[in-house]
Amino acid sequence: MRLVTWNAGRGKFAKKAPLVAAMGADIAVIPEIAKPELINEHCLWFGTNPNQGIAITSSPNYTLTPLPEKAGAPKYVIPIRVKGPISFTLFAVWTIQGQEMPYIRSVATTIDMYPEIFDQGPVVMLGDFNANTIWDKTHPKHLNHSSVVKRLADRGIVSAYHHVRGEPQGKESEATFYLHHDASKPFHIDYCFLPKAWAERICLVEVGTFQKWKGYSDHRPLLVEIMGGGF
Repeated sequence: MRLVTWNAGRGKFAKKAPLVAAMGADIAVIPEIAKPELINEHCLWFGTNPNQGIAITSSPNYTLTPLPEKAGAPKYVIPIRVKGPISFTLFAVWTIQGQEMPYIRSVATTIDMYPEIFDQGPVVMLGDFNANTIWDKTHPKHLNHSSVVKRLADRGIVSAYHHVRGEPQGKESEATFYLHHDASKPFHIDYCFLPKAWAERICLVEVGTFQKWKGYSDHRPLLVEIMGGGF
């Protein structure tokens, strides 16, 4: 199974989504993309601006069903039931400002709001978190990025990139975002958190290069491939 997240940096779905499909994505989270023409069990979209929302797509082997969102849940950390050769609950993530719980605070809040989903497991959180431990001090301690990493670790969920690369949070050698499209301003803010039991079966973690993707977005795709069987 291949999991991909890529913030498309705006643009039409028909133009940007094929770039993700070409990576062999089974499940993809694509923030900052226009609303697709067709919404179905293989393509969901959420947003208030038709030119800029968050899409979730699947390959034919998987289906997507949005789960009820709780009242007051911050945007966008969306629970979705994924069914296929490997079934799980996906939280599709695109954190935004301009709300009571902006950016990473929305992820921390959502984790606390859905204990039953995490208890049922397995859970994957995939997308643009707009967060890193280097900015912990800009948020309350119980709502910052490090607190999210701990919340998930306490539930047996780890970052695929950090598990495979062996790098600590905040010390990433590969960037998923370049501020103002500037190669000298790299940051790691897109993540795939998944069950630790799955992490032992990760066979590939890949971050897109600056050069290859610079004409498409200020973000770079994060791809995680997991060998199937035994889930």
